[in-house]
Amino acid sequence: MSHPNFTQSDVVKHRQRTFLAGLAGAHATRAPLPPALTGSPYPPNYDPTNSPWKSLDCPPGQPGVVRVGGKDIDLLRLWQIVTQLGGWQKISQQNGWAQVAHQFDLPEYLPHLSIPGQQRPVGQILGPLYTAILHPFDEFYRRNMQEGNNRRAMMAGRQPGVNAGPPNVNAGPGAPHIGLQPGTVGPNAVGGMVAQHTVNQNSTISPASQSQPLPQSPHLRQASAPNFQSPAIPSDPAPQASSQLNTAISAPQLTKPSLDTSEPENQGTKRRLESEEAEGKRARQKTDPPDTTETTNTTTPHVPVPGAPPSRTQFTRTKVEYIPLSREIDFTGGRDFNALEEDYLRSQRRPMRDINEWGTVDIEALTMSIRSRLNAELSYALTTITLLSTMRGPTPGSGFPISQCTDLLEEVLDLLEEEAFGTTPDITDYRLDKGAEMVRHRALVDDVLENESMLFAGLKIHDPQYRTRGPGHRAGNIVLTVTNLIRNLSVTPDNMPCLARHERTLDLVLRVCGITMSSDGTPKPTSPALTLSDVINVRKDALHIFGNLSNYIVFPNPNSPSNATTLTASRILEIIASILIEPFDSVPPTQFLKQSGVPFPHSRPSSVADLALDVFTRLGQLDSNRQVFSRVMPQSLIWRLLESLVHRLPVSDLDFAFLSRDPWLSYLEKTIMAIYTIAFFSPPELKKKIKTDRPLCFSQVMIRIVQRFVSMGGSPEVRQWHLAVARRAVEAMKVVDEEDDAFDTSQSTQTTLAFGMGFIDGNDSGIEKGIGLLASRRDAAWELLMRDLDPVMFSELESLMRVEC
Repeated sequence: MSHPNFTQSDVVKHRQRTFLAGLAGAHATRAPLPPALTGSPYPPNYDPTNSPWKSLDCPPGQPGVVRVGGKDIDLLRLWQIVTQLGGWQKISQQNGWAQVAHQFDLPEYLPHLSIPGQQRPVGQILGPLYTAILHPFDEFYRRNMQEGNNRRAMMAGRQPGVNAGPPNVNAGPGAPHIGLQPGTVGPNAVGGMVAQHTVNQNSTISPASQSQPLPQSPHLRQASAPNFQSPAIPSDPAPQASSQLNTAISAPQLTKPSLDTSEPENQGTKRRLESEEAEGKRARQKTDPPDTTETTNTTTPHVPVPGAPPSRTQFTRTKVEYIPLSREIDFTGGRDFNALEEDYLRSQRRPMRDINEWGTVDIEALTMSIRSRLNAELSYALTTITLLSTMRGPTPGSGFPISQCTDLLEEVLDLLEEEAFGTTPDITDYRLDKGAEMVRHRALVDDVLENESMLFAGLKIHDPQYRTRGPGHRAGNIVLTVTNLIRNLSVTPDNMPCLARHERTLDLVLRVCGITMSSDGTPKPTSPALTLSDVINVRKDALHIFGNLSNYIVFPNPNSPSNATTLTASRILEIIASILIEPFDSVPPTQFLKQSGVPFPHSRPSSVADLALDVFTRLGQLDSNRQVFSRVMPQSLIWRLLESLVHRLPVSDLDFAFLSRDPWLSYLEKTIMAIYTIAFFSPPELKKKIKTDRPLCFSQVMIRIVQRFVSMGGSPEVRQWHLAVARRAVEAMKVVDEEDDAFDTSQSTQTTLAFGMGFIDGNDSGIEKGIGLLASRRDAAWELLMRDLDPVMFSELESLMRVEC
């Protein structure tokens, strides 16, 4: 009779199925495990919504695997390792869970799930996981082993002539099984699945074994662990005691001999070492048909039957094929996501270093290194300054004091100018053209995305000076490093006044952001060393720099600004306008989210637009800066910018629903503040156009915002935020309604004389004439006046609803 040949994969799969079936049976009467973990469905009449395993991370399509800290934990392998190290109780007493976690490449600490920002040792996570899932199965397994040994001892006592012990350790796969029907697994199938496990294991561990330290062998992964099989067990005279373990299988029964209980201790140790060596080499055996002509040391005796003549020894020839070791790596697109996630978690745990930890740094040496222009010296100097710029000083608001290192700052700016423009001088007169088409930010991004998405785009050389520049650093990388360095320095409050007054720093940063049109009509960077992708990154750094320094930037002599002031104001307004006048983004919040495809629960406004609004509103807080803006911006650009901002305001009820979140509320307040700034420095003819333009619907949109925010409830703190937005909207309407030049000081401020009845009171500011902006919406204005408003807001609303006097 031929013996079936079982491959290693068949044995592993059968071992895994048997283990998961036993695991599901151990939890069947308690809390059934999820089917994604065990592969077994829930019991009938069980509600999965009440399952305590909802938080268990089970990867789909991988039964028997639980994910912890981004790593896949094989429960069978975890149970084998714990059993090999002495069991759950011994590892818990000796705090050995960290050693077990090391076998799965888990980090020492993992983020705390219930306390953000805190971390827990991995042993405090892996230990409870084993206790909740595998410890009930461990007790279930040991109890079945003990019951099986007791039954075999009782059978041996009642039938002295029958060998009731475990099957012959040398029985082959085709050997007969006494008292077991073909195609079934005996009642101890789960309890006897471990073939090379020590016999007579009770639920408790002896004190001697508990006191022994855990093994520290570096070959623990290849060491022998409990092996799940289904050995032949004599038929149970009382099958109803373990009827829940009976499982029908259609595949041929896989058998593996188990150790005899009467083996000496040295033989058990020898067999365990042989098993470790076999697992380390990953040997796979293939057995040829019996051949009596060649003999080896392998014999296969059969089970003796009383009264039968002794059988002849059958010799077999064994062929061993060695397979080299290979490490299984789970890559996705060439990148190991688990390793990346682990590095990211490690970087989050790294605290910010103090500036004193860097030691003593010679500023003169850094200055000379930059001045030398040597590649090695430049790398050292720029790396050192960048790291110093990210560190914080001993007191709040302190850091690397760039104000005390003026020579170093000048050398860095010289390097920036030399790498970006070489010897080309800057223009002295730059103004925003009235009829010229401005290059929009989204057009630059789309152009870069289209070029980078082309076939073999990654093989192209992105250095414009590759053929004319010698070996060394790419000039674009040096420019990006210097702008990032200035951005880091601008975050420190002590450096803000120094950098804001340093005109060359602002001029160079804005000059690098320049965009011109080529002869074929496509945009190209002003700097020959940069690409369009570099310019996009530099513009973001420039916005961050001006956002940090805007409270300290004051344009001098606003009545007749110099060429340098006009150049700086024009360039920063060009960057801001290129972002805000984009028609695709100039829509209400709901329509913007539908176009971008962002889910509503996780929605946030555009980060670039929010940053541009923040810079514009901060720079426009001073009247002197507003006056400079009014002189450098043409009316066509002012109108386009105002129109884009009004179109971004909420209109529908769904738009106002987003304003309960802080990012959207901040975005709306910045938008209304930017509208107020534009209305303030707009000329009178443009204010009249804003007031009377029907497609713009300025008054309708603004009064609706005031109505919604004045009527919103909530806590007093939240209500103050809502009233601040409504107050800004009323102020913007009031500035537009006045229709005068805010910078015209030629009008006399002297009060009119008052003589008797019918003349203006000397303490009165006068009676406003004309029709107010809200004259056609007096009902809505009266409703607002009935609410609890501050005196200033009340008087402005009353003025806006006036009729011709």
